[in-house]
Amino acid sequence: MTTITVILEGHEERAAVSGMLHHFFSNVSATGVKTFHVVVDEYNDGASLIPDGAIITIACKPQIPPQAARHASRTGAYADHAVYVRTTLQTDGEEQAEEADVSLPLLRETIRRQLFNVLSELTGLTFPWGMLTGVRPTDIALRELEQARREGDEADARAAARLVSNWKTSQAKAELAVETAKSEARILQTIDTTRGDMIVYVGLPFCPSRCAYCSFITQDAIRQSKALPDYVDAVIHEAESLFLDERITRCFQRNGVSSQGRIAAVYFGGGTPTSLPAPLLQRYLEGVLRVLPIDDKTEFTMEAGRPDTLNEEKLAILHALGFRRLCINPQSMHDETLRLIGRCHTTADVYYAFQLARKAGFQDINMDLIAGLPKETEEELLNSVRAVLDLGPESITLHTLSIKKGSFFDREIGATALFRPDPKLEEAIEKAHHLLRSSGYFPYYLYRQKNCRGGLENTGFARPNYSCVYNVAMMSDQVPVIGLGSGSSSKKIFERTAKRFHNPKDIDLYIRKLDDLIERKRHFFQT
Repeated sequence: MTTITVILEGHEERAAVSGMLHHFFSNVSATGVKTFHVVVDEYNDGASLIPDGAIITIACKPQIPPQAARHASRTGAYADHAVYVRTTLQTDGEEQAEEADVSLPLLRETIRRQLFNVLSELTGLTFPWGMLTGVRPTDIALRELEQARREGDEADARAAARLVSNWKTSQAKAELAVETAKSEARILQTIDTTRGDMIVYVGLPFCPSRCAYCSFITQDAIRQSKALPDYVDAVIHEAESLFLDERITRCFQRNGVSSQGRIAAVYFGGGTPTSLPAPLLQRYLEGVLRVLPIDDKTEFTMEAGRPDTLNEEKLAILHALGFRRLCINPQSMHDETLRLIGRCHTTADVYYAFQLARKAGFQDINMDLIAGLPKETEEELLNSVRAVLDLGPESITLHTLSIKKGSFFDREIGATALFRPDPKLEEAIEKAHHLLRSSGYFPYYLYRQKNCRGGLENTGFARPNYSCVYNVAMMSDQVPVIGLGSGSSSKKIFERTAKRFHNPKDIDLYIRKLDDLIERKRHFFQT
């Protein structure tokens, strides 16, 4: 068994160090306030290169108080405070080191960069997104783009070059990040948070069946049918309490969410809300929508991810209530794959649902596909992309398989082996992107998830004028969010930082503790 010890000196940047260690290894544990222990498992491609007992020391001088480091990283404060950072690798009596003098706001970034370089050298591993381990690589891309614009012409190319040199991304990912960051910025300009614009998420964690990659929060709507009416009533009550109670709306006003603003987008997600029977679906939607301060510019999206949950009656209800954007998500256009991942529909159901939606008047349809599904080949992925392109939806989101903790795949397959760099999957996704671009779709938002296969990404592609405002706003951490339903999150934005309030994931707990939850949410927005 090969082990590595990581020691922190003069700082407490545990989260930054832990995140980078998990980028390379799965078996990482904190053995003290300033010590980590790594066990290199058999799945790591570089395991044979790593000598046992390696020691990595990450030192800072002068000693940095954690509160100061945190504040500097978030706000850019203390830019005149210099810090010396040195990361040392000791193996078999040999020592190599990286060192730098930086300002305090760059401490965290520098620690991550030095540790990435050391680990990459130690393991021989490289990643398409380099040292970018966060959810939103476009944040870094936009920062580099703004700096490049201040320096002159050809900003896009110079920003991409910086992502490659400073952040160790591949050229393809750098160009994708810059292009997508520009699209996201344009979309965010349509939301005026200074006057109190916000978005609303309404969650219903029920599906016809549970996908093999999904976590335990999603419930089987058929087996849980008795709980559905109570859950619907609870969500309506939460919406009424938040949007009809003047005490709470006044709290919103103090936190950038004012009655003078508007709801820029409403997203009904899950789960699969359309798994509700038609009468209950109508009650659910009408009960929530009637209390929301919406207008004719509000974007309405319905997550009808399972095509087998749609019929003419439900589509008519959705269209009559103002929904114009609809998500129909095949994930794959191969029946054997659908069976393997636990979907209870066929590709024929996808075609039928799409035709029904067009007939019902939906002219803004998104379709999701997942790259990296078990046993699917590159050509099968590309065939799925071609099949969806033939249908002609207005947007297509290409996800990379992310295995949620507690899912069937997590238990049965073992996720570790799936998260190593995967050049073949990366190449397949690049080919899929080429197909989408050549068919008139452009990338408009991008994010990454934990436990994403090959360390890759999810990218939303859309035809011109069909980008989803909600998707960009939700991922940006720049727009306030009101979350309704179990497992949903609300956000307030304070000093460039999003503060979150999470509703309980457990459905019974959400229903039983709803009044207390509403009061705590009021306090959250008030403080």
